[in-house]
Order: sequence, then structure tokens, then C-alpha cells
Amino acid sequence: MKAVPDHPLTVKWVLFGFKGRISRKSFWLAALLMILIHAAILSHVLTLPNNSAALALWVLLMAVAWLATAWVLLALSVKRLHDLGMPGILSICLLIPPITYIGFLLLAFLPSKQETNQHGPPPFPKP
Repeated sequence: MKAVPDHPLTVKWVLFGFKGRISRKSFWLAALLMILIHAAILSHVLTLPNNSAALALWVLLMAVAWLATAWVLLALSVKRLHDLGMPGILSICLLIPPITYIGFLLLAFLPSKQETNQHGPPPFPKP
């Protein structure tokens, strides 16, 4: 019998949910989406004149986007750790700057475990 995840497979779940598992591909795509959003906002902010009300508004938008991205990357990290058979609480270690880059690379490149674990079935099981 095939195991089914206990959560809906939606973009909202991928970006904001903490249950279940995600694959490397989903992790990369979501992380790249966050980078593109920040790049778009930053490129617009850099074109605005200093001392303008628009600049203040866009800087505020940048701060909100940063908070949302922090939440998304935390959720992605927890699900990737679940996929690797590790506890999600380890994602807190990613807040330590030297560990952030190494941890991100490990989460991005380590292959998924093909066994079902306490967090659900593998995201894309091999036949």
C-alpha cells in the first residue's frame, strides 16, 4: 500500500508549512523564488532618489519581504531536514551565520531518503 502525505500539496504548504517532506528540487525552486523577489525589490529601491517618501515605503516593503523570506526558508529547511530523516529543530542552527551557508548547501545537495519516515512518504519516490 502506498503511503500518502497528511497535508495538501499546495504552494502555500511548500512555502509556509512545517509538516512533511520536500525534495531538493522543491527546495531549490522555492529558494530561488525568494532570491528573485528580493532582487526585484532591491533593484527598484536602488533606482529611487534619496529622501523620498517612496524610498521609505519600499524599504519598509523590503523589511516585510525579509521577514516573510525568513519564515519561508525556515519552513523549507524543516521539511528538508524531515526528508533527510533529521529533526526539524536543527533548522535553528541555520540562524548561526557560519553554519547558514554550509547548512544551505547540505540541504540543497543531499539526496532524499527513499524510505517512509515519521514525517511521511518520500516526496518523489523512485519506482
